[in-house]
Amino acid sequence: MFLSSIFHSDDRRLGLTPPTEGELVTHTLTLELSSQLKRAEKMHRERLAEWKRAKQGVDYSWLVAQPRRGYQVSPQEQLELEELCSKIKPSQCGPFILRFRRLVRGFESEAPEIPRVFRLALLDFIEQEEEEEARQILRRQAEGKRRNSLSILTWRCRLKFNPFPREDRMQEEAPGLPVARRTKSLPKFNLRGDN
Repeated sequence: MFLSSIFHSDDRRLGLTPPTEGELVTHTLTLELSSQLKRAEKMHRERLAEWKRAKQGVDYSWLVAQPRRGYQVSPQEQLELEELCSKIKPSQCGPFILRFRRLVRGFESEAPEIPRVFRLALLDFIEQEEEEEARQILRRQAEGKRRNSLSILTWRCRLKFNPFPREDRMQEEAPGLPVARRTKSLPKFNLRGDN
C-alpha cells in the first residue's frame, strides 16, 4: 500500500480491488473471441496440411517447424468490440457465447472473418435485448393500466345499492308500515323459544 501511494500506481493493476461486472463480462467475451480465433487458425493449418499431403503424397512437414503467426485484431477494432461487450449484462454472457459459437461453427469462418461475426452477433444480441426490455416496459404499463381500470370497476361496484337490505334496517326506516319480508331458503329460528 505504501509503495503504491509513492509511485501512484493503479490499484486495479495490482489486483487490490476486484474487477467490476462489466470488466468481467468484457474479459470473458474477449477470451472467447481469442479462443475462436485460435481454433479457426488451427483448422486452417490442418486443412492446408491435408491439401499439401494430398498434393505431394509424402508429408515431411513435421520436420520443419512452422512459425505460428496468429491473426491479430487491430487495437481500434479491439476497443470497439470491448465497448460493445460492456453493454452485455452478466446474466446474458452465457447465452451470447453459445450463440456466437453456433455462428462460428455453422459458417466455418476464417480467422479474419471471426471479429466481424463477433461484432454482428454482439450488435444483434444487444438489439434483441433492447427490444425485449421495451416489450417488458410496455407490458408493465399495460398491466398497471389494467389494474387501475379494475380497481375503478370494483370501486364503482361497491357503490351499487344492495338489492336485499337487512330487515331490521327497513323496520327502522318505516316503523308504521308493514315490513316486506324476503323469502329465504331456511326458516327463521328464534333463540328465545317463542312459538
